Amino acid sequence: MKVILLTLSILFLSTRLFAQKIELSLQANLGLFHYSGNATTSTSFINSSGGTPPQGNTNNPYGNKNGFSYGGDIQAQYVSKSGFIAGVQGGYDVLRSIVDINSVYPQFALFGPAESPPPPPAKGQTALQTQNFNINPYLGYRLDLKKIKIDIMPGVDVSFNVNSYDKGSATTNDGTVYKVDNKLPKSPTDIRLRLGVAAWYKRFGLTAGYAHGLTNFASNLDVNAGGTSTPAPETHSELIRFGISYRIF
Repeated sequence: MKVILLTLSILFLSTRLFAQKIELSLQANLGLFHYSGNATTSTSFINSSGGTPPQGNTNNPYGNKNGFSYGGDIQAQYVSKSGFIAGVQGGYDVLRSIVDINSVYPQFALFGPAESPPPPPAKGQTALQTQNFNINPYLGYRLDLKKIKIDIMPGVDVSFNVNSYDKGSATTNDGTVYKVDNKLPKSPTDIRLRLGVAAWYKRFGLTAGYAHGLTNFASNLDVNAGGTSTPAPETHSELIRFGISYRIF
């Protein structure tokens, strides 16, 4: 949080001192987010914890199916006469990845005798939802096409997790609905390589970006339990953003 506040303070001070060289803009974006790697999944099951109504948790919440995401940013960038760009964004994201649920493991199936009946099939979805403060420093270049200006902005996302939730539900064949709504431990800081593009007409802009995470969210899994040798688990974030911008000056 201190890093975010310091960065935003520098942005505002810079605009005061170098207003004739700095562009300040506000952005709103929508996106698609998922995890990639051999420790992710498109389908999983709910581990039931009982209760009324029935509740549980997703066995593997790291979904490789895209979930709807959104966020907002404030951006300050210096643009030289030659077209060179140096800038930084600071903002807030809500990111969601999706897992399809195909069964529910009741408590007796998880902890009962080996002859316990198989888990009932179910249909539903859960989402791993995270809220994050994000900083994106970047360098780039502006193409001036008369009325349209195009900014190409390769850089890095540094995403600080605020909270993480496992949310969703699934319904078994007998109509029982199992709810999932669990607060999870905070995720590690996610470092992502990012490429952004913005097309400007006067004060309005359209933006697009892609970010690939370098942080391995599965690095704490024990993959060699029992003496077996298996590939190291990998779980990395993938994010596509589309947005609109308004340049204040």
